[in-house]
Amino acid sequence: MAVVDLFSNTFITIDIGFRYIKIVQVKKSKNKVLSVVNYGIGDTPKGCIKNGAIKDKDAVVAEISRVIREHNINSKEAKIVMSGTNIISRVIMIDKVPESEVDRKIWEEIRDTIPVDMNSNRIDYKLLGETVVDGQEKIKVFVTVVSKKIIDNYINILNELRLRPIAVDIPSNSVSKFFKLDIDTGQDSTVKRLKYSKYNNNTCIVFDLGSETTIINILKDKTPEFNRVILKGSSKIDYEILKELDMQPHELQKAELYKKMYGLSTILTPCNEYLCSKAAMRVMDSIIKDIKMCIDFYLTRCNGEHPSKIFLIGGGSQMKGIEEYFEENLGLPAYRINVAKIGGLEFNQTLDKDRLNYLVNALGVAL
Repeated sequence: MAVVDLFSNTFITIDIGFRYIKIVQVKKSKNKVLSVVNYGIGDTPKGCIKNGAIKDKDAVVAEISRVIREHNINSKEAKIVMSGTNIISRVIMIDKVPESEVDRKIWEEIRDTIPVDMNSNRIDYKLLGETVVDGQEKIKVFVTVVSKKIIDNYINILNELRLRPIAVDIPSNSVSKFFKLDIDTGQDSTVKRLKYSKYNNNTCIVFDLGSETTIINILKDKTPEFNRVILKGSSKIDYEILKELDMQPHELQKAELYKKMYGLSTILTPCNEYLCSKAAMRVMDSIIKDIKMCIDFYLTRCNGEHPSKIFLIGGGSQMKGIEEYFEENLGLPAYRINVAKIGGLEFNQTLDKDRLNYLVNALGVAL
């Protein structure tokens, strides 16, 4: 769902998250390889984003300008990714009709099932293919709805930065475009292959583990089929650790450090590592409960296919033991994206590739 998308060989992409702002300078070659020339990650000013809308434009512009300046990012054209909490996404089903009637039927269903003002929102849809529900042939459709006012906010950010806007996109779309790349997770051990051999298909779940939200994207044949935002993220772990260790409010940064150090450790010794991991698991167990409900909804209400693997992106995917935790709780093999080999994507040799898990949205919008 791009407002405008004109090809440019070298440009900047910007992903404004709740915690971090990711800025990447990329170059597209003639053989369609995406080269990362440079990137920088800044801190999103506190309280500047609410429900996807930019509330403090000046603070955001100032931080983006700082990162661009300090990392010598110098292109004059840009694509930007919106925050995801105020984006509506739905899978709808319409009766199978002749091709000439599909568009009309879809818009009728959208008007009947998604109660939004058609004039003040940008609405797009993507055909997902045919399916059978209760013996009846249906066409499955993925619909996205975004406020035009919020889109304008993001375009204004680029204008304030004196960057020419060439695209505005939403997270589910940028993620799906990233995962169209050739992603090689390496050779699994025999034990892992046997343990998770129940499902064998081209459907996967991408979990974007952010500080304030957990975004679920289900992709079938590299096409988005389902998207949900859970309003719980890894920052909740910081507060749980603060409470578990009886720390003071001003020690929140120290609690975040403990989270990064210990993660989801299985060490049972009653020390800080055990207590911090215990706190982290309380939060993650709550998130997993919501995730299971979303997967069940996708399978039963969207006539979905059970995913066969998990990809983990976002800052929370850096936690120790995160892959094993998801594997144990969802019964699927899990992979952090920054340990995969990715065809069609090249990094400048001077850049740190280990932070790829933060950059998926910013890179996806570039494709």
